[in-house]
Amino acid sequence: MEEKGIHYRIGGNLTHCGCECLPNGQDIDYIIIEKIEFCEDAKVNGQKKNNVWIATFAKNPYTNLPMVLNSTNRKRIAKLYPNCNGYINLLKNIPVRLTKELTRDAVDGGQTWGLRISKEPAKEPQTKKIPLTKEDTAKWTSAVSFLKGGNSIDKIKAKYIITPELEEELLKEANNG
Repeated sequence: MEEKGIHYRIGGNLTHCGCECLPNGQDIDYIIIEKIEFCEDAKVNGQKKNNVWIATFAKNPYTNLPMVLNSTNRKRIAKLYPNCNGYINLLKNIPVRLTKELTRDAVDGGQTWGLRISKEPAKEPQTKKIPLTKEDTAKWTSAVSFLKGGNSIDKIKAKYIITPELEEELLKEANNG
């Protein structure tokens, strides 16, 4: 039986996430920041903080807590999204990659792990494609209807594996129907 470790921050009065949200300490390759807000007064893990930037994540399997954005993380977001011209609070629903990096510990000046927006852009998760066959009549009929509705074969090919022969047959059936 494999033992699952529990991060030391779990179970406290957490109001914002840190490295504990990283699965087994590994990067989160793709997570959506729903919104970024500047708060003049905020309560962060039981303490009152002034002038704090907060990133709120869209629903995800890693955390339901927002993230405090320090100077480094704000600069990285601005570099990843240069069209915002530094106004990161105007960004909505942006994908980022989360990682951990050694940083200076504000308590004792030593080193600690900090949650960071990665310098690398987010990697959209790859979905596993399944084969599309005529034998699976429900999916085949749905694909034909999808094409008849004016949609592109490329959208179907993004989800399904289609042989060139079946693609030709699918297009013919959609155009004749």
